[in-house]
Amino acid sequence: VTIVCNQWLKKIMVNEFNVPEHQIKVMHYGFNTEQFILNSKKPATMLRPANKKVILYAGRLVELKGVNYLISALHELKQLREDWVCWIAGSGEKEDELKAQVNSLGLNENVLFLGKRDDIPSILKQTDILVLPTLIENQPISVIEAQIAGKAIIASDVGGIPEIIEHGVTGLLTPPKNTTMLTNNLNLLLTNNKLRKSLGANAKKWGMTHWSIDLGMLKLMRIYKDAMKGRML
Repeated sequence: VTIVCNQWLKKIMVNEFNVPEHQIKVMHYGFNTEQFILNSKKPATMLRPANKKVILYAGRLVELKGVNYLISALHELKQLREDWVCWIAGSGEKEDELKAQVNSLGLNENVLFLGKRDDIPSILKQTDILVLPTLIENQPISVIEAQIAGKAIIASDVGGIPEIIEHGVTGLLTPPKNTTMLTNNLNLLLTNNKLRKSLGANAKKWGMTHWSIDLGMLKLMRIYKDAMKGRML
């Protein structure tokens, strides 16, 4: 039995690696929601600036994550409004290049690089929007964490993401590399407080059930038991 976390990866296994479809079981990775909520109650290590909303990117600073497209979108957003800041949490091979992009676009007062962090739960508590401008993705931890934290999410419509975000209900999906659409979605959520809070509340309600590690363990045990029965037959 081959276990994958979404239908997107299942199709890749079947079509590109010729794994028999009947051999594949789909189940999500378990996530310790209780521990995450406990960690989010720790004292804040970052304090949000007064009278500004906080946009957060949390992840590796590598090409596939598309952070350069987020920065370009933020440049467009600055032409519309300046009631926001963006925190970029993470490190990676593109860090210096991304910092140079921020500097060249005059975003030094709007974008703050936080470096590699181990306190994302408390940071998320201080933010309003989680953005994942990735070019390809399987099952992103940053989205899972934002859902548990009850935050509005904007993410690329790629890979397994559409299976965990329902557009307009638990988040907003945007085409990868489309900075204009990303800018529009950011502007929408910064403007529409009701929609932003509704997306976050819906995401948390869905996430607290879907990502339950207890339910995940039960599903995993069923898969193992069914596999063992097959061997005995």
